[in-house]
Amino acid sequence: MSDDELDDFYINDLECRAKLFDAMKTEFDRFGPESQQRTLDAIGFILSSGDIEKYWRAVVPHEVPLDEVEDKPGYLRSLYEKLTGRTPSPRDFGSDVEIVYGRHSIDVRL
Repeated sequence: MSDDELDDFYINDLECRAKLFDAMKTEFDRFGPESQQRTLDAIGFILSSGDIEKYWRAVVPHEVPLDEVEDKPGYLRSLYEKLTGRTPSPRDFGSDVEIVYGRHSIDVRL
């Protein structure tokens, strides 16, 4: 996005978010099956964790200058639906799950 486009971008605006999710879907479709599954597992884990705030920066890194997302669970559900074409199902990941994330990747170790 250009600087002007970023100035006019509001994460809580549904049209802006749709453009973002379209770009994310395009990138997601380039992933291999294992990377796609890891991404979906991470989103599912964060949704099921009961503590979205704790893991939020795995979804939106600190260096991304976005407005605060008002409805984080709704954002994650919508993102999951955009990536998969279906609604996420609640899952019990158990206590032996570790989410590892950095600048360039997310990994959920089950």
